[in-house]
Amino acid sequence: MSNQFSKTAIASVALMKIKGIGRRAAVRIVNGAIEDDEDERTLFDRAARNKVDTGHLRETWKQAEDQLDQSAASGISSVAFHDPTFPSRLRSIPDPPAVLFIKGKPPELSAPNTLAIVGTREPTEYGERVTQRLAASAVNMGFVIVSGLAHGCDTLAHKGCVEANGVGIAVLAHGLDKVYPAANKGLAQQLLDIGGCLVSEYPLGMTPMKTAFAERDRLQSGLSDGVFVIETDVKGGTMHTVRFARQQHRALACIDHPDAWRRAPKAQGNRLMIADRWAEPIADSNAFTEFLLRLKSRQQTDREPSGGDSDPQISMGF
Repeated sequence: MSNQFSKTAIASVALMKIKGIGRRAAVRIVNGAIEDDEDERTLFDRAARNKVDTGHLRETWKQAEDQLDQSAASGISSVAFHDPTFPSRLRSIPDPPAVLFIKGKPPELSAPNTLAIVGTREPTEYGERVTQRLAASAVNMGFVIVSGLAHGCDTLAHKGCVEANGVGIAVLAHGLDKVYPAANKGLAQQLLDIGGCLVSEYPLGMTPMKTAFAERDRLQSGLSDGVFVIETDVKGGTMHTVRFARQQHRALACIDHPDAWRRAPKAQGNRLMIADRWAEPIADSNAFTEFLLRLKSRQQTDREPSGGDSDPQISMGF
């Protein structure tokens, strides 16, 4: 067995291989059960009290060890909810993953400042024009960029991050042995090459499923200090991320389109969020800068001042 994986991670994966046990039950059963890395008896006792067939658990335990070793061979590490290195931002959300799989540099998941940039797979010409610029601006202000590697706004956000030589986190809805969409394999590798990471709560071999994309969205907002929406229609998939951001009490902002684009179908989710005061309207780069400065200020409350240069300003206009 690889030393990269804690007994907590093995236990969590093993439990979730048993029918009827999902991530919430796994987190509950594992909680405090394995204090000694060499002693699994407490975990099995607790599993039995939760009506888990311990004979079955021993079978899935071996399967979990094998699966995690295969992950290690593919350069994929893991961290379980009860491990001390589990990202603190995810620890505080209502429905955290029991295990997070990581390809790349895990420390970036706990970077001081993180921003999710999300949006429709079919942005307007205006959305396409500004997304990369906004992502690059956030990088220049010290933010790690979080997105989902989907077509459209996600891809443009990751490209802007890469072009600015920034660090990015791509949250995927499947096992990390593949990249979906396949067209973004090269972009995913670029993110890894410049020090970013790919993350998922799904084990090696798990293929994309429709429900997994909505579940993935809660991790995009959960890993971020704030969520910035480029464009979305009223019922678009991006609205899942918006709802999770509100549930998780993340700062939420979106593009406030110029008059020429306000009637576009892909701007109607933005109009709704602004009208209902869910999201801060961002009409130009100055407003975007101020939004990011407020995010940084919140995160710096419990940290010593860096003493470095002031934040770079970005030019007016998207």
